Amino acid sequence: MDEDLLAVDHCIDCGKCYDVCHIAKVTDNKYTPRSKIMLLQKLIDGDELEQEEINDVYLSTRCGACDDVCPMNIPITDIIQREREILAKQEKEPARTTQICRNIFEAGSPGRKDASVRNSWVTDELEFEDSSDVAYMAGCWIAFAHQNIARSTIRILNAGGITPRTIPDETCCGLFLIDNGHLEEAKEHAKKYVEYIESLGIKRVIASCPGCYTVLKEEYPKLFREPNFEVIYSLSLFDQLIDEGKLTPKKLNKTVSVRDACAIMEMSDIPRKILSSMGVEVREIFDRKRACCGGPAGVKPNFPEISSKVAMLAIEHLKDTPDGTVSYCPFCYHHLENVCHEKNEEIDMQDISQLLLESIL
Repeated sequence: MDEDLLAVDHCIDCGKCYDVCHIAKVTDNKYTPRSKIMLLQKLIDGDELEQEEINDVYLSTRCGACDDVCPMNIPITDIIQREREILAKQEKEPARTTQICRNIFEAGSPGRKDASVRNSWVTDELEFEDSSDVAYMAGCWIAFAHQNIARSTIRILNAGGITPRTIPDETCCGLFLIDNGHLEEAKEHAKKYVEYIESLGIKRVIASCPGCYTVLKEEYPKLFREPNFEVIYSLSLFDQLIDEGKLTPKKLNKTVSVRDACAIMEMSDIPRKILSSMGVEVREIFDRKRACCGGPAGVKPNFPEISSKVAMLAIEHLKDTPDGTVSYCPFCYHHLENVCHEKNEEIDMQDISQLLLESIL
């Protein structure tokens, strides 16, 4: 029997996934992790899904909260990815998903941005070395929407004695392709990007975006092969530089909440350790559990109202922290900021790199 179908058959309908799924919460359990995986049999059998069933499959950010709590260890987000792969091949996926995938594959970014301005965040005050074998990858959301994160990151690296290079033809990591089951395109994309980075003689890639970091480090080896370069998460490097005494943060005496990144929840101790080194107390809002912003994997472009409702679940909890919220996910930052603007809400939020830079200056 098909392994995924066997896993689905093991579902005991305990409801634990309902409790942690933010999309289920804001839709009164109309769209749940269980309802999604129960569609796999129909898709494998070649049965045509109703539009509401297709919507169900695509109303998932693949944040992994359901995977974390499933007592039967059903690979829920992997099954959703497989269902999307089938629907993509049937040409039944949402039109916006098709367009965004095409944008990434053809133009190198989800929003089909002008690639010539991707590195426009670079300024004269930042130190780079074109011959360095250490490269910095900003990622799409930083390069095009939150360039201050890239600048603060480079200034911190420079202060710690690291002079990296940029990647001249940096491109999207391709996470959206992976999330939406466009795996053949993702394989080709990974091959092309890995070989390009290797051709530059780069031995280490520093990534600020948790999504980019995870894709390069974990997904590319599965899609193509193990790259001949090391992938380093920027916060891990900041933490190392602080431990080695190459960065000496001043005490800021603040109390903040933390906007965790679903993609690297297993590394959530690192930002808290960095904040502690700055004398910053963390007020835990979500008990260190995944609390997705509601934007990733196509939910924001395809279902903006539901995406915004999920974002508001976080915003309502975060906006009352005395000294604001610290984020280390640029996509969360971007999405929550946009929703606040739409809803006339205010939230004091900044990326952790900006706070660390303030502390070491």
